[in-house]
Amino acid sequence: MGISVTAATLVLVSAFLHAGWNLLGKSRTPSPAFFCIATLSVGLLLLPLGFWVLSQAQSLPRSFWLLLLSSGFFQMIYMGGLALAYQRANMGLVYPIARALPVLLVALATVLLGQRLPWLAWLGMLLVTIGCLLVPLVYFRQWHWRAYWRADCAWALVAALGTVGYSLADKGALIYLEVALDGAVPPMAMAYSYLGMQFLACGLWLLFGCLGGAGRAQLAQSLGDLKLGVVTGLMMGATYGLVLLAMSMTENVSYVVALRQLSIPLGVGLGIWLLKEPAYRPQLLGVGLVCAGLIAVSLR
Repeated sequence: MGISVTAATLVLVSAFLHAGWNLLGKSRTPSPAFFCIATLSVGLLLLPLGFWVLSQAQSLPRSFWLLLLSSGFFQMIYMGGLALAYQRANMGLVYPIARALPVLLVALATVLLGQRLPWLAWLGMLLVTIGCLLVPLVYFRQWHWRAYWRADCAWALVAALGTVGYSLADKGALIYLEVALDGAVPPMAMAYSYLGMQFLACGLWLLFGCLGGAGRAQLAQSLGDLKLGVVTGLMMGATYGLVLLAMSMTENVSYVVALRQLSIPLGVGLGIWLLKEPAYRPQLLGVGLVCAGLIAVSLR
């Protein structure tokens, strides 16, 4: 089973928003406290919608709430890992690794859970992964495992594992929520209400992690830049809200995760066009492989 045209379109729009958000925030070095402000702002904004949607639902099992808390925890792992990686390296290295590895990891997890993927989807996901690892290279001879054996890559891997965790948890939680609602609310309302709950859970996990001395200092600094944090949160919410809606329309979450990688060639293209960044052969080949892989993944 592939992915519907509607779901694919939602994910592609989300990829454009994600690339645009990263383009705007490229000059800043976000901290876990910054993401705490961003996620809590979205969670609190969507809280009334969440209460209304939950009031329309039948009794939700304990598994839903456990998956919701797990999703928030893994989202915290993702954002914390990404922030710490960006503090040590540029976006050209961290972003492709954090975005590429979940493609195969989620596919492997879905297979272990009993779902099957056609060989064309596996080929496409492999191309996406190889392409994303090529994007940050200047010369082909740089492609060696030692080039990625460093602290910034380790934190990028942590971010990738967080992506896998919250993607799988979200899919399971959305199934429970959809069954409990039984069509009582529009799909978009369901998706964004869950988004608010997930961001609120993530923000509280991040807030708990910021209770230490250094975390409190970062939190105070982020509160001084409150407007940017709120705007960032709104952009993140719009981006992932579309992904959640697409997940509710797709049986296999690995297709959604793979299509989201379109933000990488979009980000590279916008950087070359708007920021006048240099374009290298490995980078352009990597973008081409990502696009080819995306086409393969989207085929039924």
